[in-house]
Amino acid sequence: MRDFNKLKKLYWLQLLAVFLLGGYLLFFGQWRIESNLLSILPHSAQQQDFSAAEQALFKSKSQQLLVLIAGDNALKAHDALAMKVHDVANVSLAPLIEPSLTDIAEFYRPFRHNFLTSSYLEHLDNSQALAQLATKQIIQVANPFVSETIATAPRLNLAEYLQVALSNLADVEFDQGVAFVNVQGQRYLISRLQVTLDGLDLNTSVDISAKLQQLFNDIRNVEKVELIYSGILFHTAESTRQAKTEISTFGVLSLVAVLLLIWSAFRSMLPLWSAVLVLSIASAYGFIAILLFFQSLHLLTLVFAITLIGVVIDYCFHALVYADRQKNLQQDQKSNPLTKPLVLGFITTAIGYFILVFSPLTLLSQVAVFMIFGLFGALITVLALLPQLKGFNKITSSASAVAFSQQGVNVFSNLVRYKKMIISLLVFSLVSLAVLAPIKFDDDVRLLNSSPKWLIEQEISVAKALNYHHSQRLIIKAKTTQEMLEIQEQVIDRVLANQANIRVKGINKLLPSIKRQQQHHALLAKADEQGHFQAVLALSGLDDPVNAFKPLTFQDFLQGPLAAIGESYIAYYDTGNGLEYASWLELSQAPLSAENLLWLAENPHVSLYDTASDVSDALGQYRQGILWLLASAFMVVVVILFAKYGLKAGALSAIATIGSALLALTLSQLFSSHLNIFNLLAVLLIIALAIDYVIFYQEHGLQVKTFLAISLSALSSAAVFGILVFSATPAVSSFGLTVMIGIVSIFILAPIATKNINLNDMRSS
Repeated sequence: MRDFNKLKKLYWLQLLAVFLLGGYLLFFGQWRIESNLLSILPHSAQQQDFSAAEQALFKSKSQQLLVLIAGDNALKAHDALAMKVHDVANVSLAPLIEPSLTDIAEFYRPFRHNFLTSSYLEHLDNSQALAQLATKQIIQVANPFVSETIATAPRLNLAEYLQVALSNLADVEFDQGVAFVNVQGQRYLISRLQVTLDGLDLNTSVDISAKLQQLFNDIRNVEKVELIYSGILFHTAESTRQAKTEISTFGVLSLVAVLLLIWSAFRSMLPLWSAVLVLSIASAYGFIAILLFFQSLHLLTLVFAITLIGVVIDYCFHALVYADRQKNLQQDQKSNPLTKPLVLGFITTAIGYFILVFSPLTLLSQVAVFMIFGLFGALITVLALLPQLKGFNKITSSASAVAFSQQGVNVFSNLVRYKKMIISLLVFSLVSLAVLAPIKFDDDVRLLNSSPKWLIEQEISVAKALNYHHSQRLIIKAKTTQEMLEIQEQVIDRVLANQANIRVKGINKLLPSIKRQQQHHALLAKADEQGHFQAVLALSGLDDPVNAFKPLTFQDFLQGPLAAIGESYIAYYDTGNGLEYASWLELSQAPLSAENLLWLAENPHVSLYDTASDVSDALGQYRQGILWLLASAFMVVVVILFAKYGLKAGALSAIATIGSALLALTLSQLFSSHLNIFNLLAVLLIIALAIDYVIFYQEHGLQVKTFLAISLSALSSAAVFGILVFSATPAVSSFGLTVMIGIVSIFILAPIATKNINLNDMRSS
C-alpha cells in the first residue's frame, strides 16, 4: 500500500512538472510551424556544404512571385494588377526597371579597353577582319549600342561586348517601360511581386495566397486575359491548407471510430473517458517533447502523430480488458498483470523509434520523439492513473465482445496447430513475391510532391514562358569575389569546351574577373601598338589612345546602373570565419554531359543546384542507412525476446514480426507500383505493433481476454491508419497503406507465437 501511494504521488508530481514545462514552451519558447516538405528532407553532403551559399543567393527570391499576363487587354490587366496589389497586406510590387543604355555606356567608358568578344579576340592580328567587324556594326543604323558607345569607344569593341553580354543575360524585353517575353508569337507582360514579411507565418501565407488568387481571378474575368503565376508562397499555402484539413478530418474520424469501438466492446462511459484521458496525456507528452527538442514543428509531423492513437489505444484496450483483474492492485502493485508486458512492449518499441531520433530526416526525428514520449506518457498513465479511477476495476466486456473473442480463439486455436504449414506458406509466398516482384524503392522526391496538379501546371507554364523549364543552375563559391569570378570563368570555359551549344546566363560577361580584364587589355594594347586598329578608327575618324589598365571591380559594379543584376547573381555571407562569396550560372539548351558532370562533381568550389535530384540522392543514401538501423534494432529486440521467452518462442515471435513487415512492403508495392522511405517508416510502426501483440500472446497465451484486447487494438489501428490511405499527401498515403496491410498480416501471424491456449479464460475471470 505504501509503495502504491508513493507511485501515485510521483505520478502527479511528474505530470504537473510536464504540463508546467509545456505551458512555458508553448507561450515563451522560440518555435515555429512549417509545411514545406523540402524543409524536412535530408540533403547530400555537397548541398549541406553549399547551403549557406544557396541561402544567400536565393533566400530573397523565395519570397518573390511572378505573374505573366497575355491577351488583347494584357496592358490594362497589368496596370490593374499594379494598382490593386497594394490592397493585399504584406505584398508589394517590385518593378522591373529597364536600365538606361546611356548610363551603361557611360559607366563602362573608363574600362572600355578591358572587354573583347570572341569575335574580336579571334581577329586581333588581322586589320582587315577587324575593320569588317566594325563596319558591320556601323551600318546597323538602329543599333543603340553603337550610337551610345562610338564616341567614347570608337573601336566598337565595347558596343559589341555590351550587346552580346546583355542579350545573353535574359530574354526579357521592354516596351514603354513594361517588361515582357515573347513565346511563340505571344507576348507575356511580366509583373514581379514581393512578399514583404521577414518570416512567413503559415496562416499569413494562406491568407495572402487566397487574396492574390481572388485578385488574379477578378482580373482574368474582367479583362478576359490569360494570367499565370508562380511562387513558393502558393505551394506553402496549399500544403498548409491540405495538412490542416487532414489533421482535423483524419484526427476526428479516427477518434470517433476508436470511441465507437470502445463503446461497442464495453457499453460504458468510463472506458470512453479513460481512453480519451490516456490519449490526451500521451499527445501532450509528445507535443511538449517536440517543443523541447526542436525549433520548428512540421505540419506533416502532426499528420503522422495521429498514428500515436493506434499504438496508445493498445495500452488502453489491454487495461480495459484486464480491469477486473486489478481489484487488489492498491494492496499489491506487483499483481498487475499488465505491468510486465506493457513495460517490455514499451521498451522494445522505444528501441525501434530511438534509432530515428538522430536521423537527418527531420520528419522522422520529430515523429520518433513524439512517439517515444507519447508512449511513455500513455504507459505510466495506464499503470498509475487508470487504476485510481472510481469503478475502473468493475469494467467488464460486453456479451457480444466476449462471444466474438471466443469464436476468434476457436478459429485461431485450430490454425495454431498448423504452425509449420503457416510458416512454410509464409516463406513460400515471400520468396515467390520476391522473384515475381522484388522490393524496389523509388527515392525520387518529386513523387512526394503534394501540391495540387493545377498549381504545378501554373509553375510549368511560367517556367516555359521564361525559358528556364529545362535549365540547370550551378552555384560557385570562394573566399573573395575575384577568386569566385575566376572559378566561374574556368567552369564556363570547361563546360563550353565539351558542349559548345550550351547557353550560359550569368554575370560573367558584365563583370569579368580582373585577371581576364587584364588579359583583354594587354591583347588590345598589343594589337593597337601593331596598328591593327588603324582601319577601324579611320571609319569614325576618332582617336582613342589605350590608357593604363584600370580594372572594373565588384565594388565598382555595385555603384553602377547594373547593380541590381550584380546583387541578383552574386551574394556574400558570413561563415563564422569571415565572409565568403557566391554566384550562380544558368545553363540551358542542352543537359550537361557525363564528362562535364563528373568534372563539376570533382570541383570543391562548384555545386549543381538541383534540389530534387540532390534530395532524391540523399533519400536513397539515408534509406539504405535506415534499413541497416532497422535490421540492427530488430536484432536487439529479437535478442530480448530470446532471452525472455526462450529460443523457440523467440524465433516464432521474430518470424511473425519480420513476416508481417515483408508482406506489408511487398503487397504495398503491388498496389502502389513503387515504394518510398515512408513505406519504410511504416515498417517501424508495424514492428512496434507486432512486438506488442506477440509479447501479450507470450505472456498470457491465446486466451479470450488477450485475443479480445488484440482484436480491438487491430481494429482501432485499422481505423486510424486506414484513413491515411486517402491522404492527398503521397508520403502519408503510402505510409497508411503499408501499415494497414501490416496490421492485417500481424493479426493473422501473431498467434503462432502463443505458448498456450485457454478457451475458458473469460468465463473463469
